[in-house]
Amino acid sequence: MRKPLAVLMALGAPLLLSPAQAFAAPASSFLDPAAYTELWAGKDLRESATGRDLVLSLAPRHPAAEALRAELSAERPDVVVEALFLWKKPRRSDPEAERLTAYNILRSIGSLTGIEYYSASRKAMRLFYERSTLVSGPDGKTPIADSALGSIPRSETLYARQKDLSFGDNVYRYEFSTGSDYLKSMSVNLTTMRYGIVPVAEPEALRVRLLALFADDAILFYAVSSAKATVVPGVRGKLESSFGNRAGAIYAWFSRKAGEAWKALP
Repeated sequence: MRKPLAVLMALGAPLLLSPAQAFAAPASSFLDPAAYTELWAGKDLRESATGRDLVLSLAPRHPAAEALRAELSAERPDVVVEALFLWKKPRRSDPEAERLTAYNILRSIGSLTGIEYYSASRKAMRLFYERSTLVSGPDGKTPIADSALGSIPRSETLYARQKDLSFGDNVYRYEFSTGSDYLKSMSVNLTTMRYGIVPVAEPEALRVRLLALFADDAILFYAVSSAKATVVPGVRGKLESSFGNRAGAIYAWFSRKAGEAWKALP
């Protein structure tokens, strides 16, 4: 005779949930009410901070965000720019399929070629990446085509060569890590970045972190860009003003590709 559900729960028996039921809490549980209201209405949030005692004011309430906070505290950058976005899921699907889909988007570095961002200095849209491709290693010499994985790795390191119209042709290291309800990436410049002929960032001085946090009804997309101002004399203001707009361009790229990919989810 089958025991009723209440009895099984009382006895401590494991409760099997469907994939749709097994996912995380709603997006509102990770945010302050005011922030959630603005994000759900389609707005994005941006903040910047300078100095040695930086505070992340937009970070969602989640252990992965706290780990990011600790990393920045140890690095002690001089400027940090945060941007927070919310992408509403068109529908709920299998959680693992959702995370795998988003992970494959984040690692499809080649598809960043041709995206645009809003240039505050020019007050117009401008080409972001003239060229973006995965490469075989830190020397940046051998291009590799994008590919999709069949399962999510715990961590992964990739290399990319990207020609940014503002800061030139550079090689980056992309570090990915994953958890049960989040994906993280961090890009680090491996070559000296220049604005025209002026050096603006020594190797490993500029870092861009992305955290995709999976809620039941949405994906929170949190971007944190940081730099050592001491190695970017004369352009700190330019970096600070452009980081948020560039994060917006990356989010627009992610949300467009996610909207397309979600149609194929089970």
